[in-house]
Amino acid sequence: MSNLKKCFVYLLFVHFFSYNSVARKFLDIDALMSHAYDTCKPGLKTKHLGFHKALCVLMGWNWQVAPDSSKAYQSFSSEEVNAMKGDLMLWPPVVVIHNSSIANKPKVAEAKIVSVEEIEGVLADIGFASGKAKITHGKPSDQSVFVVKFLPTISGFQEAMRIHNHFRAENHGKEELEQTKGEKGKTAAPADKLEELLYAHIALAEDLVYLDDETKKRCVVSSKNEIEAKADATLNLDS
Repeated sequence: MSNLKKCFVYLLFVHFFSYNSVARKFLDIDALMSHAYDTCKPGLKTKHLGFHKALCVLMGWNWQVAPDSSKAYQSFSSEEVNAMKGDLMLWPPVVVIHNSSIANKPKVAEAKIVSVEEIEGVLADIGFASGKAKITHGKPSDQSVFVVKFLPTISGFQEAMRIHNHFRAENHGKEELEQTKGEKGKTAAPADKLEELLYAHIALAEDLVYLDDETKKRCVVSSKNEIEAKADATLNLDS
């Protein structure tokens, strides 16, 4: 397992279990998976199954198949893995905004430092009303990431998705961000507007690494599909 995945496993463990949990060693990732799936400890079953599901998403394995010596649960198509990853969002809703001029520039002189106030201005320009969310710096500490934190409500989710969908429609969503990372070091065309430097997306379980410690503590992993269904039901009731 790569060092990056080991880091994510640790972050998931801290997210699902308290810092004061009794340390326990496992022979390998399969042993950890089996423990998370099979535990029967009162009050901990739900957390263990949540950790098991998130761990399967990270590894690209099937969380609906019980882990055993056959390792059948490790057989999962890339399409199913991507669909599963896309469903596990963080709750309360969080939008992650990336400043690509810092993330992709090899020289500090070429980077543009962006303030929280400037991010607020960009969001206001696309019709996002101030006061509906809190904007702070995320991680890493080079000011390349901002997190927009919403209330744990259907309306909070809808506002977060409105920002997510706007940037995706402008080809500045998560997929396009990953493409720019592959072009790191190349000279990009000068941006006429600040928004052209920014990429934004709704935060999924795999995006925990971008969140500040306080936000991590208050977040849980929820099903995006289920929340969207509730939001649709709310709209139907109002119509």
